Amino acid sequence: MDLFKLVTLSWLLIIQAEGKNVDKFLKGFVENERKPTVVVFNGVCWKNSLKVHLMKELFKIGVRSSSRMPKTTSLQDHTVMLLTDLDCPRTAEVFQNATHQELHRLPYRWLALSRAPVSSSSPLWDRFLVDSDMVVAAEEGDGYRMTEIHKPALNWPTIVTPRGEFHGTFNDARPHREHFRRRRDVMGATITMVNAIQQHNSSIDRILQDDRRGLEYDVMARNGWTYGKLGFYMLNATPKAEFAYSFGYVKNGQWTGVIQSMIDYKGDIGTNLGMNKARLAVVTYIDTMDNSKARFIYRQPALSRTANIFSLPFSSGVWMATGIACFFAGFAFYVSMNWPRRDGFDRVRVGDTFLLATSALSQQGCELQPHNLSARIVLWSVFTSMMALYAAYSANIVVLLQAPSTSINSLAQLVKAKITLAGFDVDYNRFLFKADPDPLRDHIAKQVKSNKFYTLSEGTEKIRKGLFAFHSLVEPVYRQIEKTFQEAEKCDLMELDYIGYSGHTSPASRKSPYVELLRVTYRWLREVGLRSVINHRFESPKPSCKQTVAMFSSVGVAQLRPVLLFMVYGVLLSIAVAVLELIYYHANRNFLRRRRFAETLDY
Repeated sequence: MDLFKLVTLSWLLIIQAEGKNVDKFLKGFVENERKPTVVVFNGVCWKNSLKVHLMKELFKIGVRSSSRMPKTTSLQDHTVMLLTDLDCPRTAEVFQNATHQELHRLPYRWLALSRAPVSSSSPLWDRFLVDSDMVVAAEEGDGYRMTEIHKPALNWPTIVTPRGEFHGTFNDARPHREHFRRRRDVMGATITMVNAIQQHNSSIDRILQDDRRGLEYDVMARNGWTYGKLGFYMLNATPKAEFAYSFGYVKNGQWTGVIQSMIDYKGDIGTNLGMNKARLAVVTYIDTMDNSKARFIYRQPALSRTANIFSLPFSSGVWMATGIACFFAGFAFYVSMNWPRRDGFDRVRVGDTFLLATSALSQQGCELQPHNLSARIVLWSVFTSMMALYAAYSANIVVLLQAPSTSINSLAQLVKAKITLAGFDVDYNRFLFKADPDPLRDHIAKQVKSNKFYTLSEGTEKIRKGLFAFHSLVEPVYRQIEKTFQEAEKCDLMELDYIGYSGHTSPASRKSPYVELLRVTYRWLREVGLRSVINHRFESPKPSCKQTVAMFSSVGVAQLRPVLLFMVYGVLLSIAVAVLELIYYHANRNFLRRRRFAETLDY
């Protein structure tokens, strides 16, 4: 037993001598990180006995470890810390493989042990840019001195920053634990933004010159560039603008526009664009830079086109009460005309009295004249009450003739409303309106493609004339509406979403080392309100309705359609009644003629 204890103690002393307290240092380093950690021995040439000892020591503090790189997933990659030894012979190959697998960037962390002080001129650090987390721990006596290694950009000198030291106790010299706060100064490195120009080539000069003229053209790109440039300055970067003439779509198996620039790493970020599954496979997204949204913009059609306005002034209860009142008025007039009975006057028929009541309701006269006081009082009461009712009805009709409806509030209602659907003559509309498995959207897409794509001024003018829905980014359309619409014409403007999402997001290249820095910067700009200020400078809100009373507009055949139909039905009914009367008259005359003839024969 004594011999076994002696061998075990000798083995531990050998491990401690080889590792130079590496077990205590490694445990202290992991605990100081205060993060979930999985230690991966990557490119270490140590004896297996030392690796096993370190794994056991790490397990005591609840840290897992592995001798191989686990399968990477987006859910656990932030826990991986790669441990390597710079004194091993295949260190250069280890870093080369890590670069090929993109393990040199966040969210992966690195801890490299070295017996000699770190050299900033070593080619090992060429790919460790601002999005890396590389710590080199060099032996110093019986402890270690730690430094952070990174480069602001390729072909820039390596920046060496003190990280702390370990001599029995761990001393962290970082001013901030947050990675962003330590790397937010990129020391003038160039960050490039690719701007999508869709409407006018003059927008390129406007962007480069920071000119706010012509804001109806490419407002999304100009807004995004101003916002992005502010974020670049916060990172102490040099802004650079590149341009593309498409947001980015797959054509003949190849991406185009901004997306292709992101794939080829011609830019770090791009103009806001819509997010879909295909794009997410090749680029990443950081944040929304503006409030741009694409919508169908239209004016609600007049109420007279969607409903029978001649039945709307009164509720169903009022109409029923009016009918009952007419019935009792006709009955009262009949009684007052026929009782008490006077000599020299014929009895009044029931149909005549009810015709008089109906004439009073419609403010029309009647040939029937009352001959006694009671009937005249009834007649005066009926016409007076119906006059008040008619005045209220007429006032409501005047308002309803010019009132907009609220009948179109969904895509299904838009299709049923028989409104012309068209789009702005830009690339994204031709991409959006394509075959869709949803029957409703497919029907809308076919309607838009069957119609002509219009320029901004043409589409806005057709919106003003009505019964026309124009699909575009809302900001340029609203800016044009402010210039050309009268105030009353702005009150019935509506917008309807076809795409299915409200905002656009800035894409970023997966190869860019500045993605995480920009992600945090943009969110800070949004939280402090600077994004709202910039958006307010470039974007035009929905025009407000400043007039509560609608302006005068002429009444046409469309508004009088129910009345005209009622007249047509009346004419047809009168013709039918006249035909029946003629038939009855001739049938009755023939019957009387045959009867007289039969009586003559009998005589």
